[in-house]
Amino acid sequence: MFEAICKAFIRDYKDHDNEDVRKNYGTFFSILSIVCNLILVLFKYVISFLNNSFSIRADALNNLSDAASNLATLFGFRLASKHSDSDHPYGHGRMEYVAGMIVSFFILLSGVDAIRTAIRKILAPEELHFSFLSVIVLLVSMAVKGFMSSMNRKAGQAISSETLLAAGKDSRNDVFLTGATLLSVLSDHYFHLNIDAVIGLFVSLMVLKTGIDIFRTVLDTILGKAPDKEEIASIRRDIFAHQEILGIHDLLIHDYGPSHRFMSLHAEVDGAVPIMKTHDVIDRIENEMLEKYGILTTIHMDPIDLNDEQMPLLKEKVDKIVKKIDPSYSIHDFHLVKGAKQTKLVFDVLLPPDDTVSHEKIKKEISDEISAIDPHYICVIQVDHPFG
Repeated sequence: MFEAICKAFIRDYKDHDNEDVRKNYGTFFSILSIVCNLILVLFKYVISFLNNSFSIRADALNNLSDAASNLATLFGFRLASKHSDSDHPYGHGRMEYVAGMIVSFFILLSGVDAIRTAIRKILAPEELHFSFLSVIVLLVSMAVKGFMSSMNRKAGQAISSETLLAAGKDSRNDVFLTGATLLSVLSDHYFHLNIDAVIGLFVSLMVLKTGIDIFRTVLDTILGKAPDKEEIASIRRDIFAHQEILGIHDLLIHDYGPSHRFMSLHAEVDGAVPIMKTHDVIDRIENEMLEKYGILTTIHMDPIDLNDEQMPLLKEKVDKIVKKIDPSYSIHDFHLVKGAKQTKLVFDVLLPPDDTVSHEKIKKEISDEISAIDPHYICVIQVDHPFG
């Protein structure tokens, strides 16, 4: 059903990396959710007045707040698709993450309110009123919310949207909450066992946990979480498929929203190869990264003198010194600057992400070891940590 709906309402629906297709996914499924929620609001309000049921009327208000949450998602996708301007040169893609944050707030508020209600009912149990009309309302609500949850989840997976996935989880939580209410009503009517508050508290805690998880996921994305390791491994394989690339380092990916990613890296190349030939290789790699991964890439060339017999020997010695300090340390971008009286050893030392050792201490320890080999060697060391 999901694919049939996408095919009918979204042009080029399989082109998930296309920015316009992403916007159309978000727009369509947000509007679909708003319509479904408003239908439930109208349906429950009519039934609540016919049945004089306060609980159904309260559930209608909950659906109205869900519609507001879907509206935030809709505006998030629309704003995220805006082109860059002078104030936002990297585009507005992160507005989608902001929309996801707003959805998580709605879920958290819903969970806190449900917990408060459950605790109140535990302290002061209320008599449950059974009617087949109420059961029908609850079953219809569960069916509609289940449909919404499935559609938003599949759409979120298709375009890798945390916002639509959050909307799907919100609808799933409503299914659990409504199901718990239905179970409580049936249990009280047929078995005279009032478990409404206990079940409600358990489900409410699940809702609260979902809201916290969504909030943390979206916040990590906004703050700049580490890129996907499988994607990084694939990028490295594609770059090294070009035999002219001898090594890469300082690979950075900046996420300004889906379809708005930028990458920079240093590529080690043979300094003896004509610069125009190497530049052509770099251009091809940058274009490949954009076409395959949708990442705008900038590559800095680091030329290496492969004919200098002294350099690999010195690099091996420096590498051993660094490994002696900590086996997890490594060096890159190693080259020599030879002068009349001294030789500068210029290189970077890469530390693990969580390493907190003093950078100055590491520099001094390495410099002292190298000076002991030859006092004419001067170290120029940059200490850094990986970003991915």
